[in-house]
Amino acid sequence: MSTQSTMATTNLKLLALESPLLLSAAAFLVIVSFIHFLLNRPRKLDLPVVGSPGETDHREALIEGTAKYPNSPFIIPTAPPLVILPISVLDEVRNLPENKVSLWKDVRRAFSAKHTGIGTEGPELIQSIKNDLTRHIASTLDDLQDEVRYGFDKELESCEDWTPIPVHAKMARIVALLSGRIFVGRPLSREEEWIQASITFTFSCTQARLAITAYHEWSRGIVAYFLPEIKKVKEFKKRGAQLLQPIVDAQLSKEGNDKIRRDDSKDEQGTFISWLLKNTKEKERSDPLVLANNQMALSLAAIHTTTMATTAAIYDLAAHPEHIQPLRDEIEQVVNEDGNDVDGVGFKKLKKSSMPKLWKLDSFLKESQRFTPVQLPTNVRVTTSPVTLSTGYTLPTGTRFGFAAWAIMNDPQNPIFSPSLQPTTSPPSQFDGLRFYKLRKIPGNENKHQFVTTSSESLNFGHGNHACPGRFFASNEIKVVLIELLREWEWRFREGEVRPKNLVRSMTCSPDKSAVLEFRRRKAE
Repeated sequence: MSTQSTMATTNLKLLALESPLLLSAAAFLVIVSFIHFLLNRPRKLDLPVVGSPGETDHREALIEGTAKYPNSPFIIPTAPPLVILPISVLDEVRNLPENKVSLWKDVRRAFSAKHTGIGTEGPELIQSIKNDLTRHIASTLDDLQDEVRYGFDKELESCEDWTPIPVHAKMARIVALLSGRIFVGRPLSREEEWIQASITFTFSCTQARLAITAYHEWSRGIVAYFLPEIKKVKEFKKRGAQLLQPIVDAQLSKEGNDKIRRDDSKDEQGTFISWLLKNTKEKERSDPLVLANNQMALSLAAIHTTTMATTAAIYDLAAHPEHIQPLRDEIEQVVNEDGNDVDGVGFKKLKKSSMPKLWKLDSFLKESQRFTPVQLPTNVRVTTSPVTLSTGYTLPTGTRFGFAAWAIMNDPQNPIFSPSLQPTTSPPSQFDGLRFYKLRKIPGNENKHQFVTTSSESLNFGHGNHACPGRFFASNEIKVVLIELLREWEWRFREGEVRPKNLVRSMTCSPDKSAVLEFRRRKAE
């Protein structure tokens, strides 16, 4: 018997030991839940299935299915099944509204949100990221550059000689510092309790999801009250609310809170929180638990994915060191052209106008993401009403679908790999950090093929209304970290070691979190 099944049985026994009244009520709720489950089961789909149930790596299945069924849907037998749509219908579904297809319904299903509370954040979070944060991306750059220097000095310390460093763990803390500087501001962003909460909340959410999904859906409403993993998530949010309370009070006390604008000359605590409050329903604005729910969700989405992308890029640079000097040269060239911004302690920062000029760095990140995407499919949604496709097939309500981003980004027929587009074309199986730089150098492509650009040829951030709203901020964060690394640090694999393999679990992909590389500060030239 598995550990999860054993825990499930133990919790049910604990329930049975409670009062007869509670047990009777529980039995009634189980029956009602079971009937609801039977009535709301998704319809069986009459589509070809590619791959086998229980597979831990669906990369080959996505490639095989896309090759076999380039113009029609097919199913990957995940739990629940995922319908892969042909890229030809992308424009038909990419901008469908929430009353047709829903991201949040899939998130809530995955985390059993009704019972865990994960995925219950409101639309104010997306609005604050998509509208406010994206509009103020340039004004966050100084804070990010200031924080990255603090983060490296704190986490990697002196490192005058080659020192073994657990990359993912250190990058998680540095990214947490950067994100916290913008999301909550100092001094809270630098307090150890907040850093730890921001990082470990992701782990707690994963544990809560695994714990609740060990039970049949119709019984979760009962057992959820007894699961320590779910209690832990609630404790995180409660403590987060306590830590955020002073900032909430300060923001609410400001006259004309909905007109607050970021002051580039100050490190103003609570700017992002002011945006959240502005977008929150009036009756919920004074409830710190609502804000904590949004902030913890932000940590789950932002810190986790940004850390993985940064870690993968560091591994890829160590595996392809021939890219390091060209990237350093590009940074210095841009600095020589634009000059520096210098802060009060003499720290030289890139100007806001310099970041978009780093085409080679941008290209390297896009290629790194191509090999280590967070998700193998993209634009994953659940239909909230029937959707009829031009292929003639109708997706019933409750159908989970997406597009085979992994297959598309590794397909030799993808136009980005066409020999006619590049002077020197590398096959998709080969890592080429300047692949997208070369594409952008072709006249007319200057604004295409960027790290944050989405299209039918580049789907790792999604596309249309379903594109990742935080990708612009995440891109800046990752670039700030890598610029600091390239300018001030050296790193390498330990002797005899090579790039650690990515970890693929069903439809997710991540760099190895346990790998250790050697770091040292660059010597002054």
